[in-house]
Amino acid sequence: MSVQDSSVIRQCFSFLPLEDLELPLFDYRKHKLTADRVLKIFLAAQLFGWSNLRTIEYAIRSDTLIQSACGVTSVSASQLSRTMQQLPVAVTEALFRYVVQSITQRTSSRPLPPGTLALVDATHIHLPFQLADWAYVTRARSGVKIHTRLRVVDEYTAYPDKIVPSTGNTSDYEGSDVLVVDPDVTYVMDRGFVCYKRMQKWVDDGLSFVVRLHNHHHATVIEERECPEGSFILRDATVVLGKNATTTMASPVRLVEFVDEQGRLFRLATTLWEHSATEIANIYRQRWLIELFFKWIKQHLKVATLYSHQPEGVWNHIFLALVAYGVSYLLWLETGKRQSLCNLIRLLRLYSTKTVEAWQQEIQRSPTRSSQGRRKGERPPLQQPKPQEGVIVKPSKKKR
Repeated sequence: MSVQDSSVIRQCFSFLPLEDLELPLFDYRKHKLTADRVLKIFLAAQLFGWSNLRTIEYAIRSDTLIQSACGVTSVSASQLSRTMQQLPVAVTEALFRYVVQSITQRTSSRPLPPGTLALVDATHIHLPFQLADWAYVTRARSGVKIHTRLRVVDEYTAYPDKIVPSTGNTSDYEGSDVLVVDPDVTYVMDRGFVCYKRMQKWVDDGLSFVVRLHNHHHATVIEERECPEGSFILRDATVVLGKNATTTMASPVRLVEFVDEQGRLFRLATTLWEHSATEIANIYRQRWLIELFFKWIKQHLKVATLYSHQPEGVWNHIFLALVAYGVSYLLWLETGKRQSLCNLIRLLRLYSTKTVEAWQQEIQRSPTRSSQGRRKGERPPLQQPKPQEGVIVKPSKKKR
C-alpha cells in the first residue's frame, strides 16, 4: 500500500460506502462533481474545519493528496454551491443512518440503569434574514432547528441516533412526534416538551420518560410518598397533571421535586415507578450531555454557519455535519478512546494527509514526562511587568 493510499483522509472515507454510491440521475452528464466526490469534499470540509466554500476551493487546489482522495484536482466555490443545493437530501440522510448503524454495532451493550437513555432536545441555527426568508421565525430572525435524539448507552458512549431538521418555527414537542417512538429506552426531556396530550399517548404506548415541568404546571396529588430524610428530594408523589377537563391527563404519573447544589427547583414528571426518587433525579441530570453535544458540534464542526442558505443545501449541510461527527466517533472508538474526542479532531486536522501509521503513533503516544503541578493553595508572587520602550504599563491595583 502506498503512502497516498494509507493517508488519514482515506481512512475517514473508508467508514462510509461512498465507492458503491450510484446516483444515475444526479451524475448524468457530470464528469467532475459526481455524487461520491461531492460527498467526500464536504465530509473533508467538516472533518478538517474548512470554514467556507472559498476555503474548500483553495484547500483542494493546494494539496495533491487531498485531490487524489476526493477525486478532483480543482473545483470552484460556485460549483460547490450549486451542487450542494442539487444533491438529494435522501442521500445524505441515508448516509447518516448508515454511520449511526455502524456506531450501534461497535458500542457497548452494557446500559446505565434503568436502561438505555435517549436524551431529546433541539438546537437552533440562525440564518441571514435577507437570504433565508423561507425559514422565517420572526420579523428579525430566520433559522432552522436540529431536533436530536442522543442515545446514552453507558458513561462513555453517547451519540445521536436520530435527527430531524426543521424550520425554526417548529416547536420542540412537534419534533418529539418523530423522536419519541421506540420502546425499551427511557426518554429524558426538558420543559419545552411538556404537552399533556402527547404525554398521555406515551403512557398509553408504554414508553418510559422523565420530563421537566414548569413551576406553573398544575398537579393534583393522589398519593404522597415518603422522602429520604436530609435528602435533596423535596417531594415524591403520584399526581394527575392538568387543571381542567380538556387538558387533564387520564393516567396518573409520578412527580419528583428536588433542588440542586445551586438551590434551583426541578419538577419532574415520570413513568418510572420502580426506581427511587434519587435515581430519577440522577437520570434527569444526564440531560446535560445533549447540551454538551450541541456545544461540541458547533465548536468543532461547521454547524453554526452554513455553506448554503437554500433549503436543500441547509438540510444536506446538517446531515453531512452529523455524518462527520459519526466518522470522528468511529475513529475515536477504533483508537481505543486513547484521546478525548476534542483532541482527536485536532489531531485529525493536523494529520489529515499524513500516513495512518504516523497518526496512530501520535494518538498512542505517552507523555514524555510527568509533573506534579502547582500545589493547592500555592500562588506565585504578583509581579509587575518591566517598562519597555514603546509600551505603556500601568500598575495593577489587583490584590492577591
